Formats: sequence, structure tokens, C-alpha cells
Amino acid sequence: MARSPLATWLLIALPPWPWAAAAEEGAFVWNATGSADDLGIRTGVVLDMPGRPRLGAESNLRRATATNSGTTHPPMRLWGEVDLRKTAPNPASVGLTVDLVSGAARAALRQHRALVDEGPATLSHDRALEAGRRHDGEAVFVARQNLRLFLGGIDTIVTGGVVMDSAAPFHAELAFEKRLRPGIKLRAVISDIAHEPAARLDARFERKW
Repeated sequence: MARSPLATWLLIALPPWPWAAAAEEGAFVWNATGSADDLGIRTGVVLDMPGRPRLGAESNLRRATATNSGTTHPPMRLWGEVDLRKTAPNPASVGLTVDLVSGAARAALRQHRALVDEGPATLSHDRALEAGRRHDGEAVFVARQNLRLFLGGIDTIVTGGVVMDSAAPFHAELAFEKRLRPGIKLRAVISDIAHEPAARLDARFERKW
């Protein structure tokens, strides 16, 4: 009998050791995120060496809707990351993702900078430069920038982001996240601000083992 995509996901997603530490501290990575319409899984290992290299596999599923056919064959991507600067004021990392089925691949250089890190509110800036190949063989270059405001008093995050993609129109969005309980967030997004703004609201879960 063919195994269902969800069963395959559960096999790679659930940690075999109940005492596995959090992804940022232990030797293993077990991350899951999703909503009523989608699910994403990332698993891997962390090597105890300079740069703290991480590598593993990831995949995602999307539920079929009236406007989306959903996922019939879950993708399987290999990923790897290494820190270039971990303790510096502006930590940076480099990563690579390869889709084993389509042959698509992408390398990314990411940097985080804390602008205001005092008091009940913190402001930070994230940016990334990506280059790679799409599933159709075409080259793609992407630049991302996000400004993130965390309001500790009400446990809310406001994020404004822009994406410049060589294969797609300029994209900008504004997002609001409110943590309802550990691992559960309510998220409101106003997307495609530069062209045809659209709003959506969903609840998402995030778990790390």
C-alpha cells in the first residue's frame, strides 16, 4: 500500500528521542510550522565546530482549495547553513537549498542587525541576498529586506518587508503577529501593497524540539 504524504511527513518530523533539545541549543533540528492550509517541516543536525554548521532536509504540504490544487507530491529539499559571524553586532550566515526532484537550487547570504535593543520595544533589520536556479533552469536573483518591531508589553510583532525578484514584480507587505500561547500565533498580513493590496488572517503554529 502506498504511504500517504502525511504519513511520510510524520516519520521525518517527529523526533525519535523525546529529550531532544531545542534547535538553537542541541545537536538536532526539529522544526514544524503551519496553519489550517499548509505545513512545513525541517529536520537536521548541528555540528559542534566553528561556524556551527547545520544541515538536513525539509519539505512542505499545502491543502487543496478552490483556487489551489494543493500538494500531490511533497518536495524534498536538502539544506545547509553556517554562521559567518555569530557574536558580532551584525550576525550573518550563508545557506544553500537544493530541491532533489526539480533540480532547483538557491544560495543565500543573510544578515541581522539590532537597531534598538532596549526597553519594552526592540527594532531590528534583516536582509538577504539570494541567487540560484529555478525548476525550469532559469537563473534567479532575489533581495529581501525586513524591518521588525517587537512590542514586548503586548507580545506583538510588526514587520514591514520588501522583495525584489528578477523573475517577479516588486513585492511589499505589512504583517502583524500576536502570540496567543507558546507555539501559537495569530497573523494578519497586508500583501502586495505596491500593486493590488490583499489582506489575510490566519493562525499558525510553530514547534521546535
